[in-house]
Amino acid sequence: MVPLSVLDVALVAPGGTARQALHDVVGTARAADTLGYHRFWVAEHHNSPRCAGSSPAVLISHIAARTQRIRVGSGGVMLTNHAPLTVAEQFAVLQCLHDDRIDLGVGRATGGVDSGTLLDRALRRPPQARAEFPQLVDELLGFLHGHWPAGHGFQDLELSPTVTVPPVVHVLGTSENGARVAAARGLPFTYGAHLGPRSRPAALDRYRSAFTPGFAGTRPRVIASVNVQCAGTDAEAERLALDTTTARFRQKHTATSAAPLSEARERYLVDRMLDDLQLVRGGPATVADGLIRLAATLGADELMLVPYDITAEGRVRTLRLTAQAWHGAGAASSRPGRGVLTGRPPR
Repeated sequence: MVPLSVLDVALVAPGGTARQALHDVVGTARAADTLGYHRFWVAEHHNSPRCAGSSPAVLISHIAARTQRIRVGSGGVMLTNHAPLTVAEQFAVLQCLHDDRIDLGVGRATGGVDSGTLLDRALRRPPQARAEFPQLVDELLGFLHGHWPAGHGFQDLELSPTVTVPPVVHVLGTSENGARVAAARGLPFTYGAHLGPRSRPAALDRYRSAFTPGFAGTRPRVIASVNVQCAGTDAEAERLALDTTTARFRQKHTATSAAPLSEARERYLVDRMLDDLQLVRGGPATVADGLIRLAATLGADELMLVPYDITAEGRVRTLRLTAQAWHGAGAASSRPGRGVLTGRPPR
């Protein structure tokens, strides 16, 4: 059994507020901590009223202060929006304050709904930012680990505060671009399967074939994210998945279009949206079986669940029922001691 973790993108419920969404994230993190999940990550989004999490480092600090055991991190910091030294310093402070249980996931996207180049301009993000992502990762690693190529312009700079154990850097991605960056530096690769059609499984083959031992270990390590809806029965989960997708569709449609849709047209588009999701849904046994199959298909060393529900209560229910099912699946496994609540998963 592979470890299970959680990604929370701080969704604002229809009719809800960003303030409540952020408090809900903290409550979900506390539940995940109690239920035995390995990590809890938060995302970075901008210009996106439906997602309240625009500052991962601030939210991580708040969550880490209110949890006991679980690793807390970013899923991720969009490194092309920030100076690597600033990110390194922020996460060094977090690592010092929170007992070396901080993860630093980084990506190269903007992290938001863009209107032409307006968001890039507001973030002071240069046009070549995406192309410079590998260089930015190298600078981040240089500051965190103090290892620079001879003659590098930053080699005389020292990270403050210094850390005995730097936070582990994870590269996030859905394509071969991110996979190559992670592989070349010996970093874990977090594959965004929850993003549906944008995810390309060929990235995993590229990552494994190109992996070179480096900053985070001697073998490739894959975390795969997946949307999950777990309810008391398969039928209830199907209903909740449809309700959640309908609510999210209406929220998005209202924000982008004033044109009303017929009931038939809306149902068609909602069904398409649901079909495009990488969504494991069902009762506890069905979800556990689906997660086992997905981990095997992707060769994942860890699964990161994105609870799929419009309410905080529903997301916590999914985590609780899935953890209970994973307990049972782990107890029945021929390889005990590797489940989410047993053994000691890697950092």
